[in-house]
Amino acid sequence: MFNNGRRVIKVCGLTRAEDVALCEELGVDWIGFIFHPASPRNVGVDQVAALSQARAQAQGRALRVGVFVRQSADEVCKIMDQTGLALAQLHGGQDQAFCRTVGPQRVIKVFWPQQYARLEDLQRDIEAYALFCRAVLLDAGTSGGGHGRSLDFVGLAGLRSPLPWFLAGGLGPENIRDALSRCAPDGVDLNSGVEDAPGRKSREALLRVMRELTGFKEP
Repeated sequence: MFNNGRRVIKVCGLTRAEDVALCEELGVDWIGFIFHPASPRNVGVDQVAALSQARAQAQGRALRVGVFVRQSADEVCKIMDQTGLALAQLHGGQDQAFCRTVGPQRVIKVFWPQQYARLEDLQRDIEAYALFCRAVLLDAGTSGGGHGRSLDFVGLAGLRSPLPWFLAGGLGPENIRDALSRCAPDGVDLNSGVEDAPGRKSREALLRVMRELTGFKEP
């Protein structure tokens, strides 16, 4: 079962060691690093390798995810090996053959619901990837991510995905409860909605979200 039946909490766009440590302190399940030079949250291979090694020595528990846009499948696999990433989040419209090369159990495939006129069309495309991915992520806009806009939560309430799915797009302490009351994702992906600035996570915002999601209390 996906994450033992519990909703996965993912925080993406990490660039600093202190934010990796914060996420693990708060009990975040998955943490994401963006390998895309056009992003203000872009990170390098050596940087992520150092972060992963340091936290592994500290017995960090969060699963590492790499966000990829324009790399080839072979490049994605190489970066995953070099940095100790468990999963690849594919943000560039990569096809099924690409997913197969990376490894279906290592792939999170991104879809943009606003590209579709009907929910049924989105569901059809997700179904076409059912054998090629571990999960899918639904983001706002028609491409890219990390822009702070939210999806139509009500419009996703009827989604019947054959794969576990993440809700992304401008999620933060102000709207996370509303989002989860209106649709039922298997996971949430937090980025710009829990930042002080691009790539700099806000302890206060993350604390507020984790209290909403898990009842977390500081020791």
